[in-house]
Amino acid sequence: MDALPGGTRPPSLRGNFAWTIAGNTVYGAGQWAILSLLAKLGGGEMLGQYALAVAIAAPPAMLSHLNLRAVLATDIKRCYPFRDYLAVRLGATAVSLAVIAAIALLSGYGGTVQAAIILMGLALGAENVSDLYYALMQRRERMDQIARSMIARGVTSAAALGITLWLTRSLLWSVAALVLARLAVLAAYDRPRGTAGEERGSAGISARWAIFRTALPLGVSLMLVSLTANVPRYAIEAKLGTRELGAFAAVASFMTAGAMVINALGQSATPRLARYFAERDLRRFRGLSLRLLGLSAALGAAGVAGAALLGGFVLSLLYRPEYAAYNGLFVAVMGASVLSYTGAMLGYIMTSARAFAPQMPLLAATAATAAAASWILIPAIGLHGAPAAVALAACVQIGGAVWVLSRTMLKLQAPAEAAA
Repeated sequence: MDALPGGTRPPSLRGNFAWTIAGNTVYGAGQWAILSLLAKLGGGEMLGQYALAVAIAAPPAMLSHLNLRAVLATDIKRCYPFRDYLAVRLGATAVSLAVIAAIALLSGYGGTVQAAIILMGLALGAENVSDLYYALMQRRERMDQIARSMIARGVTSAAALGITLWLTRSLLWSVAALVLARLAVLAAYDRPRGTAGEERGSAGISARWAIFRTALPLGVSLMLVSLTANVPRYAIEAKLGTRELGAFAAVASFMTAGAMVINALGQSATPRLARYFAERDLRRFRGLSLRLLGLSAALGAAGVAGAALLGGFVLSLLYRPEYAAYNGLFVAVMGASVLSYTGAMLGYIMTSARAFAPQMPLLAATAATAAAASWILIPAIGLHGAPAAVALAACVQIGGAVWVLSRTMLKLQAPAEAAA
């Protein structure tokens, strides 16, 4: 096993992946529990309002995220102190909260939805700050610490929202409780664990500006990824109504759960892929990348099989019996996930190679494809138009990512071949 800088031996990739799977599984179960509680205790309309709030707040939050976790975790040479990364994250988060509040107030939705959008912005902002502390843990390859935080966040968020919803039957009080739960985990666990052993210095404004310039293409890319995922939801709400949006959100949560596994794979492998690429060890870089892509496609295929065999039963159990009628949509969504997971994993591989800037135009094309397909297909064929739009967008993402990686690796090979 390769040693980390300083001579310490990292946990095994298999061990890190096991911990990350555990963390993502429990966190994903918590997200499922939230949707299930909203469906069972609040009804389809409340579930749709929650899904709409998430869909509207997520793109600005993802822009402010700037994917600083990837930038910091792949900063193997520690070019900038953590305090400068944190300053960029806090400033960007503050701006995003103001933008989310403005969007909510100008949206024309009712007061409940407007307030839910603002509260969801706060919840996502807390997650963004936690995520930066995760970057420190990830750079040390301590995915076990990240997993423990995710487990705590998933359990406390679901419990806080569920208890509050049971007592009040109010969406707003329930989302407010979720915000407080996430802030508590951030303060009690993420900050002390993340900063342990880190230098407390700062390189100043110039370093922060350099970090922001490096990360901005990634922030735009994350926003475009979020728009790609949420544009079908906008079209569903506009053309079919909030209740149908709630039904789609319930079914699509299974695709999101699989994406958490993809994130576990990608996040666990990112530091090692980054080292292989920095060391110009393209043989091991390619080998690990191909294994990750194979696992991503296999996960999507397993989801299709599971939906076909058990979809109606699972939807009835987790939500309400009437949701079994959406089993065909469930199979279609999981079919689209095969392509979506492959595209997402290619994104992690590009980031490991620090191919940041090319991701922005590629994901803009992907989001544009999702938008055009959603607004054409959803009015024409109903909810099944959403997974079709996701699949078409993923095809664009996969093709572009393969092209970007091919060019990036050719550029890396050229100096070595010239020297030889």
